[in-house]
Amino acid sequence: MRADHYVFSGAPAWCARTRHRIQRRIFRHAGLAGVDRRGHAEDGTAHTRRGEFVRSSSCGNDGVVRGAEGVRTLLDVPRRMVRGTMERLLAPFGARALERMIEDGLPARLAPALRFLFSGEAPAAAEEAACTIEGLRAQIAARPEAYRFAVSDSALGPVRLAERAGKTNAVVTSDHLATSVSVPKRWGVFLHLCAEAFDAKTILEMGACVGISSAYFASIRSRPHVITLEGSPPLALLARESLAAVSDRGEVIVGAFEETLVVTLDRLAETGEKVDVAFVDGHHEEAATLHYVETISRHLAGTALIILDDIYLYEGMWRAWQTLSSGSSVIAVNAGRFGLLVYERGRPAGRRYDLARYTGRWRVGGERARILAEERARDRA
Repeated sequence: MRADHYVFSGAPAWCARTRHRIQRRIFRHAGLAGVDRRGHAEDGTAHTRRGEFVRSSSCGNDGVVRGAEGVRTLLDVPRRMVRGTMERLLAPFGARALERMIEDGLPARLAPALRFLFSGEAPAAAEEAACTIEGLRAQIAARPEAYRFAVSDSALGPVRLAERAGKTNAVVTSDHLATSVSVPKRWGVFLHLCAEAFDAKTILEMGACVGISSAYFASIRSRPHVITLEGSPPLALLARESLAAVSDRGEVIVGAFEETLVVTLDRLAETGEKVDVAFVDGHHEEAATLHYVETISRHLAGTALIILDDIYLYEGMWRAWQTLSSGSSVIAVNAGRFGLLVYERGRPAGRRYDLARYTGRWRVGGERARILAEERARDRA
């Protein structure tokens, strides 16, 4: 069987029906009624817009919770429960699909990382690293600092950078940056295992945030040189602290990506270093993503990996992934949240593998993209 555009359809329709039943039960238990596609509450007690949820009449008052922040507050726990349930339901199908893909040419070196997504089992060293890093996350989340995002234009599209803010104009807390913006534990361990798979000596990250993902990279056994680029000075300070807690071989470079990327790669070339793993995050624009990957690809080791974050977040990111994964020089693996581009000299390329349907509920755009779009609009106002 050909492996290009390789997709398995093993997840049955009852998975979606089960997800909806579980979600409705959770909402009823919490005193919430979901909104159907016509905008009516499922219990018939209210009429509201899509994207809102209403309390049942027994809760008193009008019970309507409006706005993205209110919805996130009310539904965060139920959503995590539903997501976790769906991941467990889909895991056996994903595990079987993965083994068939490996037989058909998916790089075997990625098997431990991809199997982890379905089994949840990682080597003891990875679990130990995760324990340390999740402790760092908790410490950052407890910090009192607050931030707001400022939007600026660049040749590669608009850029949002966090800056310190007072209580009156803050829109993002340290807790939000550490727990919602940063990579969660499951995907952090996945990044760690991907870097282990390539025995990375040099890792380049674009978009440090508070340093959680770079700490997962820096914790692999080869003690890699981790370079992370960050456009926001206050976030760069946090990232440096996170990196220093797990490695003495990390560095954070502050500045606009289109400037710091070229300077960093030229410096690596002067010392003979090649990039083994690159993590492209922090600037979710189609043109920017294509430019960064093309620039980095000229400085890769003979066997290397480029990881794209949030390939489903925006239409532009999805288009960028479609373009890059169609290249004849790469083996592309859609892992759901991340898109993996494998470069291996002497190995047949031009193949695509898709595991997204088994690793979560992924669709282009969606609620998270809508919330971020609203935040962008507020930042520009």
